Amino acid sequence: MKDLLVRVAIGGILMVCGLICVAMPAQVYSFILDLTVVYCLLNCVYLAYMYSKEKKKADLLFSVLSFFFVIVLKEYTHFPEWIIRVTFGAYCLVCALAMLVQYVLHVVNHIPGKIGFLFLTLLYALLGGFLLFNPEFETGLLMRFFGLYFVVLGIQYLHDAWESVQPEVRYRWKRHIRIMLPPVLCVFFPDWAIRSVNKYLSEGKTPELYDRKMDESTPLKVMVHVGPEGFQKVGHICFAYKDVVYSYGNYDVTSFRFNQTIGDGAFFNVPLEKYIPNAMRAEKNSIFEYGIHLEEEQIEEVERQLDLLERRAYRWYTKIEQEDGYDNFAAYRHDYPSRLHYRTGAKFYKLKKGKFKTYWVLGDNCAAFIDIILGQLGSDVLSVRGIITPGTYYDFLETEYGKRGSPIVYRTIHPWNDQLAHDYREKSRKFFA
Repeated sequence: MKDLLVRVAIGGILMVCGLICVAMPAQVYSFILDLTVVYCLLNCVYLAYMYSKEKKKADLLFSVLSFFFVIVLKEYTHFPEWIIRVTFGAYCLVCALAMLVQYVLHVVNHIPGKIGFLFLTLLYALLGGFLLFNPEFETGLLMRFFGLYFVVLGIQYLHDAWESVQPEVRYRWKRHIRIMLPPVLCVFFPDWAIRSVNKYLSEGKTPELYDRKMDESTPLKVMVHVGPEGFQKVGHICFAYKDVVYSYGNYDVTSFRFNQTIGDGAFFNVPLEKYIPNAMRAEKNSIFEYGIHLEEEQIEEVERQLDLLERRAYRWYTKIEQEDGYDNFAAYRHDYPSRLHYRTGAKFYKLKKGKFKTYWVLGDNCAAFIDIILGQLGSDVLSVRGIITPGTYYDFLETEYGKRGSPIVYRTIHPWNDQLAHDYREKSRKFFA
């Protein structure tokens, strides 16, 4: 009930704010500017007070910077307009670059359906260039664009809330246009969620870690990972079919290019009963696991897609396998494929041709790989192509989990926490000897 009220509140607020932006863009811009000035002044006073109490130089520095920013806002009223225009323009150019790289990779790998990426490249590039290099651009037009986006997003939230209170009638996913939050906002959703769980645990409370809506078999499971630090906070997503995990990524260090953003696409298979304990104990990952109900014809389609995937793959051997280094594990500890294979027996495969032959962090990545299966079931996360992250899929899975008749019939949270990981450590002890 709480999640429903939150979703309704967010949807309503987004719609109201969006309509105000559309109707009164100039006034909204002025209000945001005034609000920023007030906030910076209050922050300046607060940090100055904290400096007087604790004598931390950082508080004094940021207090002075806050006051300086207030002066800039009052003297150069077009500066915030420039920030909005340049930030959104830069975001569009990043999207254009992501689409262009994906287009080139599809050309190199002889993958059909490339023209869509070229079209999106040109569209994002034109919009980004127009925003960056046209100083006469009217801010009000941009505010109206944001307003329309907020309205549509608010409608999506209210629609999801409405579906979550409908009678428990089983439905299937269908491909249609789905408006979602920008990837830059979704990227840390899993990390924020697991922090909330860990906060409950640290306070001695017991959050709901397992919930099954229907007592039915779920041969398909999707797992969203999140780690404790660095790039792990962005997360990873994979799936398991009949308790065999399929996880895609950029695993071959010899193929890394452009700071590991591009490389040979590879996936591995490993039993689920070994994978989760390893992810929790050895890799210190928390996992959100979602069980998805499948009809008979859907099972056949999933198996057909997996058969197609495996037919265009070949076995790739990790460093520890190539060099027969099982007696010297310490030398391979920093190589993820090697340590995963050593601890769980995971087998890695590379793609010989076609989509996912080349990994691209802002295109054909682990989240896009999930669409091999969920896309066939009707998931609409990738129906509007753009940058996709595990956080985007996490948002979709959480939304669907909250609906009564959703194909997602259970959710289990595996938090990396000494207290709750004890059972997994005991079950997996023989794999970590």
